[in-house]
Amino acid sequence: MEKISENKGKWIDQGYALFSQIGPDALNVEKLSHLVGLSRSSFYYYFGDLHQFEEVLLSKHVENYVRFGELMKDYTDFKQLFSEEIMVHKEVLAFQRQLLIHKSLERYQKCSEEARVHTEAKTYDLWTKYKKVDKDSDEEWALFKAIRDFYYIQFDQSEQDPQDVLVLLHSYLTHKK
Repeated sequence: MEKISENKGKWIDQGYALFSQIGPDALNVEKLSHLVGLSRSSFYYYFGDLHQFEEVLLSKHVENYVRFGELMKDYTDFKQLFSEEIMVHKEVLAFQRQLLIHKSLERYQKCSEEARVHTEAKTYDLWTKYKKVDKDSDEEWALFKAIRDFYYIQFDQSEQDPQDVLVLLHSYLTHKK
């Protein structure tokens, strides 16, 4: 990976944070310029245009999920997914949420799927062991995907603990009629 200059890194970090909070509408050069304290011309110097900048942010997101996959490789229990090690990266989960919310845009759908490749198989494996269900069941796979998407939609970057979202999910799954 190329060494990123300090100023270019400021643009990327702020853009990633804003996208995580607000979504693609946050990607405004004027607003970003104000927040990073750098001229708009430096943005265009580093990225050319908003489309190229967005591509950098999407690539960064996939890199973050590669790191999540590495964190997860030795996990043996579903609850480890919500360890402090991963939870310190709430911004990454919020970015994934924004991709899901805006999945009607092909580039966001593609990025979301590309990112999930690095964590989904391990997550599903841990989940099926936790729930004691058949890993090869199409119904369980469909349920898992629905729960996964529900988790991201419910997740936000407020003071809400991501584990609380899991408790909410669990209550839906175990609710008796």
